[in-house]
Amino acid sequence: MGKLKLAVGVAGALVACVASLSALAAENIRIGLIEPLSGPIAAVGSEALDNFNHAADRVNKRGGVLGGRKLEIIGLDNAMKAEKTTEQLKKAVDMGLSYVIQGVGSNHALNIIKFLDKHNKRHPGKEIVFLNHSAVTTAFTNELCSFWHFRFDANVDMKVAALVTQISRDPSVEKLYLLNQNYAYGKSFQAAANKLLKQRASNVELVGDELIVPFGKVLDFTPYIAKIKASGADTVLTGNWGPDLHRFVKGAVDSGLGATFYTVYGGIPSSISGYGDAGKKVNLKQVTEMHENQNGLPEDLRDYMKSYIEAYESTWYPDRYRWLIGMLAAAIDAAGTADPIPVAGKLEGMTFPGPLGEVQMRADDHQTQMPLVVSTLTSDVPKHLIYKGKDFGIGFKTDGVVTRADTTLPTSCQMDRPS
Repeated sequence: MGKLKLAVGVAGALVACVASLSALAAENIRIGLIEPLSGPIAAVGSEALDNFNHAADRVNKRGGVLGGRKLEIIGLDNAMKAEKTTEQLKKAVDMGLSYVIQGVGSNHALNIIKFLDKHNKRHPGKEIVFLNHSAVTTAFTNELCSFWHFRFDANVDMKVAALVTQISRDPSVEKLYLLNQNYAYGKSFQAAANKLLKQRASNVELVGDELIVPFGKVLDFTPYIAKIKASGADTVLTGNWGPDLHRFVKGAVDSGLGATFYTVYGGIPSSISGYGDAGKKVNLKQVTEMHENQNGLPEDLRDYMKSYIEAYESTWYPDRYRWLIGMLAAAIDAAGTADPIPVAGKLEGMTFPGPLGEVQMRADDHQTQMPLVVSTLTSDVPKHLIYKGKDFGIGFKTDGVVTRADTTLPTSCQMDRPS
């Protein structure tokens, strides 16, 4: 009788153990996406949520990670307010999340970096890793670098390096005007442009340099456009995004400015919906990791882009979102666990097939290195930009590719690593 009880007890324990392991295998790996899902910048945040849901779905359809665990994106609305970002970080902690993604607004990214540096030091075993998709202030991978922060986008200096390299190839550019947003990212863009124009396009005359109040506060760009006209600039170089770009472009067309716009974020589908054909009228250019008419894109990426249009009726724009999720999934599998410290270790130095060639997460500063392409908005393209089912009749055409060697810049990062 005693032996029977023992056998039943052992069997019960084994069943419980198997059930526990099965539950663990089935448990989703939840990833918080902290972005503006309400307010004046909500279109950008909502688009990011769609992008990351699609990227995670593609991984999940291939079997997920760790033998069947799914990736799940949790939208956390910060309404583009600093205090809301802090609230959502605390919520991520309470939810037991190990990963948060963010990228809309470098001031919010800095908030996250500082919060996690403190949290992870005070709460060993409950660490959270920050996966940065678009907050590009260069300092985040220089003097403000953190082991807990990984950037999958090119930083400001890299983007400006690519734009200025292409400007140096463009004989029509003689006089240039800088107009940017007055916060961390815009100031970083301004500093990089001043430095790199001297280094890579010394023949171009800088005739104006101005900062504006950011995040949709400027409703009328007429006074700024009047200054640009008076300066004689034939080209505008701007890092503006969202309403600060929509209104600037529309104002330039309405005022008959006639200058070419070199931009970082001019091709975001929600931005195209904001100014449409006006973008073509300012000969709008963008710098990205790829675009919809790029020659030589890998077949699996073309299939990915097609599946996104089918699912969301919008053009796939930010390929870095795809490789952020792809690299995270690969790092989790390589680590054999979803625990953030070993996964972070596997992300360091990782390579991934990008649209224009291999991209690599540089271990020294957690800055992804990549080639970039500069392209112009035009109607003379086979594939048009589509946003929420609307075909705008325009798309991007390559001006020039800037190699990874030409976008790779030194870092001053001195990283403290967990012991």
